[in-house]
Amino acid sequence: MKFIIFLCLLPIHLWASVPSAINGLSISDDINKEIHFKDAEFATIVVFLSATCPCSDSHIPYLKKLKAEFPKFNFVGIHSNMDEDEKVTKKYFRKVSLPFEVIQDTDVKMADSFGANKTPHAFIISKENKILYEGGVTSSAKAHEASHFHLRDALSDLSTGRKIKTKEVRTLGCMISREKES
Repeated sequence: MKFIIFLCLLPIHLWASVPSAINGLSISDDINKEIHFKDAEFATIVVFLSATCPCSDSHIPYLKKLKAEFPKFNFVGIHSNMDEDEKVTKKYFRKVSLPFEVIQDTDVKMADSFGANKTPHAFIISKENKILYEGGVTSSAKAHEASHFHLRDALSDLSTGRKIKTKEVRTLGCMISREKES
């Protein structure tokens, strides 16, 4: 039996506080690791990812490269797709071996709080819990076809003490499923 949940998602305005549902983030995954926004030297990058979306998958090598290039930033992956099998998801994320934690957002609460609708969808959160950037990782649904590297540009700006030039860009990719597959 399928249940359809209708949600009223309010847009998150840049430079606004992180939604109260995640303010002072401390989420535990299935191996009980905790992640806090304030722990990052500069900021935390939150990226919504999928185990089955080719757009998300094409950005995995690029996200690994960004993590290596910007080690002072805390990276967190969030998997929110309710229609993706848990075994498949765990196997996929073990296989791609990201250099940062990926959290299972079982009830899509994180995706709803952020207003994330596609994968990959990135947010940069300050130590003060302010959203500094929201949008696509690159200018393409396929990282290798990108002409602009939005997340990298924002991280570069922050790491050199500049204000982020482009604070919001369009997100391209697969929709985050909020409905369980039956």
